[in-house]
Amino acid sequence: MAFKIAVSNQKGGTGKTTISVNIAAAFEAGGNKVALIDADPQGTSVRWVTSGENTLPMTVLSLAPAGRGIGGEIKKQDAHFDVIVIDCPGNLEDPRIASVLEVADFCLVPLSPSPADLYSTVAMIRMIESMRAVRNPNLSSALMLNSVNGKTKMREEILKILRAEEIGEHLLDSQIAQREVYRQTFALGTTIHHHNRYLKGLKEARAEIEKLVTEMAQYIASTRATGAAAHG
Repeated sequence: MAFKIAVSNQKGGTGKTTISVNIAAAFEAGGNKVALIDADPQGTSVRWVTSGENTLPMTVLSLAPAGRGIGGEIKKQDAHFDVIVIDCPGNLEDPRIASVLEVADFCLVPLSPSPADLYSTVAMIRMIESMRAVRNPNLSSALMLNSVNGKTKMREEILKILRAEEIGEHLLDSQIAQREVYRQTFALGTTIHHHNRYLKGLKEARAEIEKLVTEMAQYIASTRATGAAAHG
């Protein structure tokens, strides 16, 4: 059965699709059979992965037309893959998001490094909490900072807001820097892990994506172990 990772946030400009495509590529590069599912009617993930000169060695599926039935369509893919990454719509009123979260194992919530972006993300966090309480008790989740300026130290500010708002959501240590190479690989229809020619910042971007995937896997394992102990 595939491990299903939803990447979701209602706030535009958080790099949801960039994260989805590149973590899917990192899992594939690690030897996993991966499906990238585009659940967003805009279809950006599909256009990205299919627009390059070379076919990328991972499956990309456009399931947005399934609407609120997308969760069932995702479950049909379970037996065929090790990891499924789902690029969710950017609007919490879209019924596809709830349907995806109902079947997902983990939800990664990217946000830009600003207090304003975190406040606008609270509704997404509350939706995850509600889904966990009512329909999917095994759903774990975490926030991550994307498009980080190297000179900006926003992590502590974000943590202060999480505490002040009594939000128990975990914030990953891994951060994705603001790099031109992400836009360049998008334009080329490739990914950080599949591009084999020199681009400035490619090595650093690949390392930070791999760090994110590793930390995410470790966090998921720890939450599952904690949950198993609590029910044991």
